[in-house]
Amino acid sequence: MRKQEETDYVTQPELDKSAFFEDARAAINKKANGLIRSALCFPEKTDLTDAMMTNLSCGARCLKFCLFVFNLIFLLCGLVCVGIGTWLVLDRYAVDSLAIASEKVQVTDDGLRELASKPAAVRQIGFLLIIGGIIVIVVSFMGCCGAAKEWRLLLCCYATCLMVILATQIAAAIYAVMHSHMFAQDFRQILKASLKLYNGTDTTSRMSDDTVLMKAAWDKIMIEKSCCGVDSKIGDFNESGWYQLTGRRHHFPPACCPPNKDGTLMEFCPTIARYGDGCYDKIKDSVQALSTHFKIVAWTVISIALIQIFGITVAFCLCNAIGEDEYY
Repeated sequence: MRKQEETDYVTQPELDKSAFFEDARAAINKKANGLIRSALCFPEKTDLTDAMMTNLSCGARCLKFCLFVFNLIFLLCGLVCVGIGTWLVLDRYAVDSLAIASEKVQVTDDGLRELASKPAAVRQIGFLLIIGGIIVIVVSFMGCCGAAKEWRLLLCCYATCLMVILATQIAAAIYAVMHSHMFAQDFRQILKASLKLYNGTDTTSRMSDDTVLMKAAWDKIMIEKSCCGVDSKIGDFNESGWYQLTGRRHHFPPACCPPNKDGTLMEFCPTIARYGDGCYDKIKDSVQALSTHFKIVAWTVISIALIQIFGITVAFCLCNAIGEDEYY
C-alpha cells in the first residue's frame, strides 16, 4: 500500500506537466487559427478547417477559389501599376532613366524614344497608371473579400462594378472600330483646316502663337517629307495668312521648294520648282498605321472584356450558391 502511494506521488507531477503542455498547445493553436482566419477574411467559425469547409458544394468551393485567385492576381497587377505610376510622377530621374533605357533598346519605331524625351507626357502616363491601378485594387479587393467571406452583398457590388467597367470598355472599343476608318478619311480635311493657320510673316499684327507653331510644324513636314501643302496644287495656301500677307503674289512658301546647296531655303518658291507630291500622300501610310493601332487597341479591350465576363459570371454563380439567407 505504501509502495502504491509512493508511485502515485512520483508520477503525479508528470501527469500535471503533460496536461499543462496540452492546454498550452491547444491555446496556441486556437490563437493561430484566429489570426489566420482574420488575415484571410474567413467568417467566424470554431475552427479554421470549419471556416474553409463551409456548406458549399465542391463546385461552389472551386468557384470561390477561382474567384479569389483571379482577383488576387489583378490586385497585385494594380499594386504594380500604382508603384510604376508613382515612380514616374515623383522621381525626377525617372524620365532620364527611361530615355537612357530607350536608347539601349533596338526598336523599329522611334515612338518610345520620342515619348521618353517628353517629361510631361511621361508624367501624364504615370497619373493614368495610378488612377487605373487604384480602380483595379478597389474592385479586386471587393472580389477577394467577397469570395473569402462569402458575402453576397460584396460579391454583387463587385459584379456590378465589373459590369460598369465592361460597358464602358465595349462602348470605347465600338467607337474606336467605327471611327478608325473615318479618321483616315477626315485627315485630309484636318490638314486643309490647319493650313489656314499657316502664317510665314513675322512682322505683322496678325501673327500669333498658333500661326507660328502651325507654320513651324508645316515647314518641318514639307522639308522632311519633300512635299508641298496638302496636294501640291495651286490654291492649297490661298486661305492661309501667309498668302494674304505676301500680297497674293506667291502660291507656295519657301519650304515647298528644295533647299539651296548651302541648306538654306529659297526666298521665294517658284511654282515649277515646288515638290510635286502633296503631304497627304506622304503621310497617308502613317495615318493608316494609326488606324491599325486603333483596331489593335479595340481588340485588346475586347479580350480584357472577355476576362471580365468570366469574373462577373463566377461572382453571380457564387452568389447563387451561397444562398438567399447569407447576405451578411
